[in-house]
Amino acid sequence: MNSGKIGALVGFVIGLMAGTALFGPLGAVIGGFLGAVAGFGIVTPLAVGFAKDAARRPISVECPETHREVQVTLDPEAAGRAELWNRRQRIETCTRFDGPPNCDQACVDQLEF
Repeated sequence: MNSGKIGALVGFVIGLMAGTALFGPLGAVIGGFLGAVAGFGIVTPLAVGFAKDAARRPISVECPETHREVQVTLDPEAAGRAELWNRRQRIETCTRFDGPPNCDQACVDQLEF
């Protein structure tokens, strides 16, 4: 959701500048509003799509329990929802367990998109 906020802020600034330049003070208000809506509407689906795509690839992390490098994959649908609602990611598979992890998934804190 942070990406959506950033998109809305960037859209607001661009809309504010364009509205002011074209239509004056009233145009600034309308342009800022429309820019924020457009920025949020464009950036949020792109960020969710990127998170889903990144979740399909194995990611190297250090296992907090063994302090060795392991490969993990994330659930793509959960990764998209986690990006949208600013929630914690969920590990789908881990090479330490050769499948779904049987741990507290503390290595999730190392992941960054």
